[in-house]
Amino acid sequence: MHIDQETLILDAAYHCISRDGYAHTSLRHIAKEAGVALSQISYHYQSKEGLLLAVVARAANKYQNYMAQNFEPKMTSKEKGERFIAMFQEVLEKDPGVFRVIYDLAGLAMWSEPLRKKVQEVFAEMIDGIREIFDTKELQETKPDFSAEALSIGFSGGLFGIAIQSLLQPERKEICDSLKTLAIIFGESTEIQQK
Repeated sequence: MHIDQETLILDAAYHCISRDGYAHTSLRHIAKEAGVALSQISYHYQSKEGLLLAVVARAANKYQNYMAQNFEPKMTSKEKGERFIAMFQEVLEKDPGVFRVIYDLAGLAMWSEPLRKKVQEVFAEMIDGIREIFDTKELQETKPDFSAEALSIGFSGGLFGIAIQSLLQPERKEICDSLKTLAIIFGESTEIQQK
């Protein structure tokens, strides 16, 4: 199977950034990893920031693919919430590079308006996906003081807060396991803790 240069470069950039971080990744490193001439990066992506924007889109697509593979329309909110927590934990344990890229890019977005807009779009898509879990009659009846939007933001904040702690202290397995505590939002948290 033939892979085009643009894809080779994007794959290499994603891999380099998830492994070494944006600050320690040069276009030369990416070109070497991709097996292409340095000039090809400029040809396909114009600049390091252009390539970075494509990497943000790649991370978002990986996240969306995980979502699509793990949810069925007939699931209840509680089942979706439990599955989301389990999925998030699995990704954090097996593919932490996704989160390294997201966090690295979120930090860089503080100083770059084009990157900030792209990262805002990525987080908005994530929160929209989470909102679908909370935007149900059953949860709105049990949590009438909170909108689906507020629950989504709180839930995602908990997820990403725990994830960053886990990345910073991977030897502490209880940090990643603490994702299950977020099930308290759905009630009946003891059932999830026993699984």
